[in-house]
Order: sequence, then C-alpha cells, then structure tokens
Amino acid sequence: MLYFIAAWTLLSMACWPIGVALLNLLQADCFERSPHRPMAALWLGLIVLAVALLGTSLLLPLSPVVGGLVTVALVAASLLPRSARQEVVAWRVNLSPRLILGISILALAIAAITTRQVTWIDTGIYHYGSIRWLSEFGTVPGLALLKKQFGFASSWFALAAPLNPVGLGGRVSALPNGFAILLAVLHFWVSLTRSFTTQAKLSDWFATLFFGLVLPPLLFTHLLSVILVSPSPDIPVIFLTGVVAWSILVISEQRTDSVNAGPKSILEPELIPLILAAGAVTIKLTALPILLIASLFYLVAKRPSFKRLLMGGAVLGGLLLPMLLFSLVTSGCPLYPSTFLCLDLPWSQTVQEAKQLAEVTRGWGTWFGSAPTGVSATLWLFWQWFNAIGSSKLIVLLIGLSIVSMIYVFRTVISQQNQGQLWVLGLAVVGTSFMMLQSPLLRFGIGYVVLLPVLSVAILFHAKLQNRCIELNKRFTANPHRQKYRWQSWVLLCSGTLVLVALSQSPVRSRLVLPPALPKTKLTQQQVNNVVYFSPQNSKGACWAAEIPCSPQPAKNIWLRDPVRGLPAGFVRRPEVLPSSVNTAP
Repeated sequence: MLYFIAAWTLLSMACWPIGVALLNLLQADCFERSPHRPMAALWLGLIVLAVALLGTSLLLPLSPVVGGLVTVALVAASLLPRSARQEVVAWRVNLSPRLILGISILALAIAAITTRQVTWIDTGIYHYGSIRWLSEFGTVPGLALLKKQFGFASSWFALAAPLNPVGLGGRVSALPNGFAILLAVLHFWVSLTRSFTTQAKLSDWFATLFFGLVLPPLLFTHLLSVILVSPSPDIPVIFLTGVVAWSILVISEQRTDSVNAGPKSILEPELIPLILAAGAVTIKLTALPILLIASLFYLVAKRPSFKRLLMGGAVLGGLLLPMLLFSLVTSGCPLYPSTFLCLDLPWSQTVQEAKQLAEVTRGWGTWFGSAPTGVSATLWLFWQWFNAIGSSKLIVLLIGLSIVSMIYVFRTVISQQNQGQLWVLGLAVVGTSFMMLQSPLLRFGIGYVVLLPVLSVAILFHAKLQNRCIELNKRFTANPHRQKYRWQSWVLLCSGTLVLVALSQSPVRSRLVLPPALPKTKLTQQQVNNVVYFSPQNSKGACWAAEIPCSPQPAKNIWLRDPVRGLPAGFVRRPEVLPSSVNTAP
C-alpha cells in the first residue's frame, strides 16, 4: 500500500502542473471555480503524461529512469509560464492539514482495495506482458507476431511501465487503475460538496451522480472489481467518458454571447474535451465514440475557421500519432486490429490474422455460433447473449432507462436551449450503439449506458432540490457548534477508516508495503528457429510474470529480426516455414 500511495503522490505532483499549464494556455476561465480546476488539471495532466510516455517508447525503453526524466521534463516545461507557476504556488497554500489528512486517509482506503492480488485473466494473457516489453525494450517491431494482443496500443500500459520495475514481478501492475479510482472518488467528493452550495450548476450534479453510480459496481461487484485490480485500460475509459461529458457541460454553461460571436484565439477551452477524448482513444479504441462527439463539439462550438480546424487537427495528430506509430511498428497496421491502412512490412500481420483477432474481441457472430435455419439471426443472437452474459440484464435495463430519459432530456434542451445537454445525449446514443454493435459487455459500455439516466436525474435535482440542499447546508453550518462537530466528525471518520483498514484482515496487513505477486504458472522452454521462448502450461495461455519472450504457441515462421541485437530489434515473418530445432525442458 505504501508503494501505491507514494507513486500516486508523485503522479499527482506531476499531473497537476501539467494540467494547470494546459488550462492557462487554453484560457479555460470556465474552470476557474474552486476546486473543479484542480480536478480538470489532474485529468488533463494524466492524459498528457501517458501519451508522452507512449511516444517515448518508440525511441527508448520505459525504465523508471527514463519515465522519471520524461516526467521531470514535462513538469519543468509546464512551469515555464509565470501564470502556471503562480497558480501552482497559490494552490499549495490552500492545501491545509485537514485536506491533506482527508486525502491521505482516502488514498489509504483505496490502496487497501487495489493492492489485492491481480487475478484478471487478461493481465496474465497480455496486459502485464505489454507493460514488461515497454519497460525493458520500448516499442518492439513485430511484437504482435509473438502474441496478437501485443499489437494493441495503449498509453495506459506506457504509464504503468516506469512504475513497474522488473524486479517487482508485476506486483504493482494495478497501480494506474488505483490512481484513476482515487481521482474519480476525489472528483465525486468535490462535485458533491459543490452541489450543496449556491454556486452549484448542472455539471456539479452530473459529476456527482455519474461517479456515484459507476464507482460502487467497480469497487464492490465481483466482475468489475476483479478488472479494477489490474492494469486494464477499461477502467480509465469508463471514467473519461464521464469526465469528457462533464467538461462539455462546464464549457457550455459558461458561454456568453460575446464568446459565441467568434473566437478571439485558436487556443480555447473547447479543446479540453478534444484532448481528453483523444487521450481516451490512445488508452483503448472503445473510446472512439467519445472522440467523435468531442470532435463535433469542437467543430461547431464556434464560428468555423481554417485556423480552428488546423489547431484541432494538430491537437488530434499530436495525441494520436504515438498510438498509430506504436501499432504500425508492432503489427504493421496503424489501427490494429483493423486492417485499414495496413502496410506490407517484414513483420506485418496477415489480413486474416487481424480479422480473426478483431472478431474474437468484438464479434457478436463468433461468440455463440450460427443461428438455426429459419430463425432470425439477430433475435437469436440477442437471446443467446441475454441468457449467456450475466451483465446483459443490467445493460438492457440501463438502455431502457436511457430511452425514457431521452424524452425528458429532449424537453429540457428545447426549453432551456442548453447545447451541452444535447452533446451528452449524443455521446450516450453513439457510445451505446457502438458498444452493442461491437462488444456488448458491461466493462466496455457502462460509461455510455448510464449517461442519459444520470443527466436526466441531474437536471431534475438541479431544478427541484437545489434550494432545499442550500437550506440544509445553511442550517448545518450556521451554528458554530455544528461547525466544530463537523470537524470532529471528520476526524472520527478518518480515524475509524484507519482502524478498519488496519484490523480488517491479516492479508491487508501483509500488503502494507507491496501487493502480492502475480499468479505463477509452470513454464517450458523451447527454441523455434533462432528464438528461445517460454511457454505457459495452462489452458488460458496466460504468461503472467514469466520471462520474456513468452508465448503459448510459438509460430514456426517467426525469426529474430537481428540476431546480434536480439529481442530489442524485434521479430520478422518468413514466408516459408523452415526446419526448426525444438528443444523442450521443464
């Protein structure tokens, strides 16, 4: 737990000034309200740091030293503008002992949850393997030949790589998801406290309800909590879905007629959702609907101009280029596993291999086989999915609530002329449709299917309960004795949390410094052509923290690209299957 908390502290100290510099550069006065500005800064800084590390991996291994140097360079560059330095110093003054104590207790509680042993099977199959390759060798040509999933580009793995020294054996692989949970809980708490003030806006209620709805399933249900305690990129994409929608609402609420008349600068707040959305796509391609809506929001937010279009394209290009180059180097396809724009390189995946992986990942049609003759294939597949996937009932329920909520949101948009609500509605519709067509699983779409129910309830609460909440807040804080009791209650709550964490179970105490190691598996060593592999002896083909290269079924037509340089030079495919020497040892 202590390792996680120390790393989260360093990440916060890095992401905050990076985000502050961006907010100042983009003249984001709409995020001036305290303490929403630091939350926006932390999310922005996290995205920029992750993408920068992914770009660095194209040139260098993401060792702790390299990761630290990249982070220091970004922070130093962010603090060059005087306005950014002044803001960071001002916020440091506001960090009272009470606030630091509260955040520390919260971090300890989250660390107690996220330092359980990682058991999510995808981590054993490719998550940790990808992190380890990035940490030891950076981006390796032809890595997808070794295992198809290694071609998936994710800046989330790049963020994790410097934080996962090889000597720790994958013990801290869940650290980035723990940090994302910490930011999400802080965002929830900040928004909740704002919702009970006279300055509360619809965006405050939206963020409160969104995080309040998605956090409990992630923390307390078996399926999603198993994914949470892993480096899975699904978790940050879920949160960023809500963060992008929240940022659109904040920007829409602060617009004035003078701003809408025309942009004074091409550096504008409307770029913030675009940056967050592009960063989400670099984490996982399931965030493509977020990028589509954020791009449209940026394009139509103000009067069209060539300079704005050029700026938006530059931002997208700068953020997406590392992801595209990573996929191109590892698989030969910039949008892997899509075969679009694939190049014929010595290490390229074949079209058939890429399509097979895409179908396994997303395909309705490959999960349940073929429909019987004379039966509607669509209805048959839906019924198979509804009965076979446990979370399908919840997805159907949330989609039903979304349809009902859509009517209420439409009426509000028409009466209040709030364009931000319309964009959130569009994100919900596009995202839910994308999820149902591609891969109808809760972990891919929970962020999308809750948007409309959350927005409709937020509109209702903001309109009907705002005054009552303000009255309750005034009654509680008007009496100085109650203010004293409020502080005492906070101390008692923190102390109680400490006691519960310390005394709950002995496994928690055993994780005080580091989490448990990843599950172990038996390995065999074999040489195929000029590559020596380690192969796991389990039904899932999960390597976990095995030595690299590790592959369950080494292909017979893969060779080292440069035998002298070895693994860092990557792998190539030979068109013919040459005789191979195979030696197997337990």
